[in-house]
Amino acid sequence: MSEKKEKQSVVETIYLQYAGNEVSMEEVEASVRENYESVKKGEDPPEDIKIYLKPQDHKAYYVINCDYAGEVDLLAK
Repeated sequence: MSEKKEKQSVVETIYLQYAGNEVSMEEVEASVRENYESVKKGEDPPEDIKIYLKPQDHKAYYVINCDYAGEVDLLAK
């Protein structure tokens, strides 16, 4: 008889490293959501989030719900 092994959940963290700085994608997403909420104040909850990383600009640009674009600082300069 073979025993079934339970699948262990894997914790993944993705980091962007650039010019001696590092940021996790979780931190970027949290910054985007916080920035969006500070502008929209709960008016239009995010249903679709696209984030574009531009480390050379030290920015993460984003589009939420296909109609609101913004940016957040990505890496400390």
